[in-house]
Amino acid sequence: MTRTHPFSGLSRCLVLGLLAVLTPAASRAAPDRDSAPDTGYELLAFEAPGCNYCPVFRRDVEPTYAASRAGKTAPLRFIDVNDAQAGSFELSSPVTMVPTLVLVHNRIEIGRINGYFGRENMHHMLNALLPAE
Repeated sequence: MTRTHPFSGLSRCLVLGLLAVLTPAASRAAPDRDSAPDTGYELLAFEAPGCNYCPVFRRDVEPTYAASRAGKTAPLRFIDVNDAQAGSFELSSPVTMVPTLVLVHNRIEIGRINGYFGRENMHHMLNALLPAE
């Protein structure tokens, strides 16, 4: 019987994310924009081809995000770590794991969440990053 480590997929995402940063872009992901008012805030979801958890994040969080407090404050944009636009933000450190969520205000990072921890946990963590209502 073969046992797999519960974080084996996570390590693959980490490795793929690192490889994606170091290799040329194979494809460009179009930004996903919501029609929320411009608050200067934006939530960037960095992902990479081959990441096991990136599609799970999209499936679990994306459909309910726009109606959430975070979605009304910071529109969600998906960015492939290979994409040139990934370098157009003032991030406090490089993205080394995917998925990584980075909350920016006027293109400057104000917080991040590395990895995916489930829909409810993500909403709680995002609410903690956002400014008080």
